Amino acid sequence: MRKEVLDFVETQRVCVLAVEMMDGSPHAATVHVAKNSNASAFYIETFRSYRKAEALFGRRTSRASMVIGFDELDMKTLQIDGEVRLLETELEKTEFEKYYFEKFPNKKTSTPNPDFVPFIFVPSWWRFTDWTDPSGKIVYNTVS
Repeated sequence: MRKEVLDFVETQRVCVLAVEMMDGSPHAATVHVAKNSNASAFYIETFRSYRKAEALFGRRTSRASMVIGFDELDMKTLQIDGEVRLLETELEKTEFEKYYFEKFPNKKTSTPNPDFVPFIFVPSWWRFTDWTDPSGKIVYNTVS
């Protein structure tokens, strides 16, 4: 992702995440989110009793979409399509610990809870829109 997009995401704490459920229907929720250094992975957590956990435990990957930035005063937004899944590798677990708990240190107390479920969103497409540029709307995406 471009530096402008990475800088924007760094200022954000929440996103709307929509996950494809087992029956194909979408389930959307506002969640806290943290990215790794180049935004090739976004880290999120939920609890096993929440709806999105059904898709995480029901299949290895589920299609998902994420929107970061929905403040009408800021006038910048990032739309991302990709997949969600449970953490699989030691690197993913290490990065979750590093990036997620660095951004949300108060959530570290949730990890001893057996219902706590950290997971990853891996982007396959994104579009960043900035309506604040003096020359007009700027759009960056995976094909620009």
